[in-house]
Amino acid sequence: MKTKLLVEDGPHLHQGLSVSDAMWDVIIALVPVTLTSLVIFGFESVMIIVSCVLGALLGEAVVRKKKGEEARFSDGSAMVTGLILALTLPPTAWWMAIPSYFMGGFVATAVFRELMGGLGNNPLNPAVASRIFLLMARMSSVYVAQPLVEINEAFAPYLYDIGSLDAFSKATPLMVMGGKVEEAMPSTLNLFLLNEGGSLGETSVLAVIIGLFYLVYKGHIKLHIPVAAVSTVFVLAALFGQNPIHHVLSGGLIFGAAFMATDWVTSPVTDKGRIIFGIGIGALVALFRILFFVQELWVGVGGVAFAILIMNLLVPTIDRMTARTAYGKNE
Repeated sequence: MKTKLLVEDGPHLHQGLSVSDAMWDVIIALVPVTLTSLVIFGFESVMIIVSCVLGALLGEAVVRKKKGEEARFSDGSAMVTGLILALTLPPTAWWMAIPSYFMGGFVATAVFRELMGGLGNNPLNPAVASRIFLLMARMSSVYVAQPLVEINEAFAPYLYDIGSLDAFSKATPLMVMGGKVEEAMPSTLNLFLLNEGGSLGETSVLAVIIGLFYLVYKGHIKLHIPVAAVSTVFVLAALFGQNPIHHVLSGGLIFGAAFMATDWVTSPVTDKGRIIFGIGIGALVALFRILFFVQELWVGVGGVAFAILIMNLLVPTIDRMTARTAYGKNE
């Protein structure tokens, strides 16, 4: 008799772990940087996170219902996608952000995951692809709004007694480095501990690192990709005569390398492949930031997302190049 095996959606984890266990561990790992964003940006951060998560949950439910399947809310996968997307976005006047960010969450799970093979089969990281979608559609702000900025005079009186409040926008460290704005660069300590300019996930490198090492401790990821990506940016920035520490600590490099590039489904399966993958991401980020930043601002801001997406497309090739046979040699 032929034995029939039932293979469920990936990622296929060992040690008795389920997809749900892994996803909820990712959510736990994201708690430090999420809390930091809430402290800095307050209500705007809450609304962005809620919009993206609800959009991601609805996107999964709609497409799976069309396919005659039930939504898998309990496994946390849609929530992870929505939360990671939210943390790549800049805070802005929340009533303007809700429609576009909700759409971003919906597109992430409906299009870039469910319609592209479903959980475990999607070739692109859904959060990364949706972030680029929002950039290309001009549905996300480049400048970062601090709490209560860009108050709409016709709407705000119903929410706040703004009185003498001065509305202002703050440029990101990447803009300062690229010479797009004339502001002082935040100190290295500020960039590492608490940064007010950037996306929600850029608020604290320390918080991101805490979450990263939690995932490593739980055995969900290895450090090959983050270390390779960050090291490559550091070296190339130094070679081009720029401050490598500023490049490493600014923008979404650390967050992207820790939580998006390490996605189980869209990253290589071998250690050698992960190193190549990470180096490729770092090289592209440096290329976008250093050479192309002067041409298009959004390329500099979204460089990490573009780099990860491009390398996602190369993962099948990297896997074939680094695959091991039964004898432990490359094919």
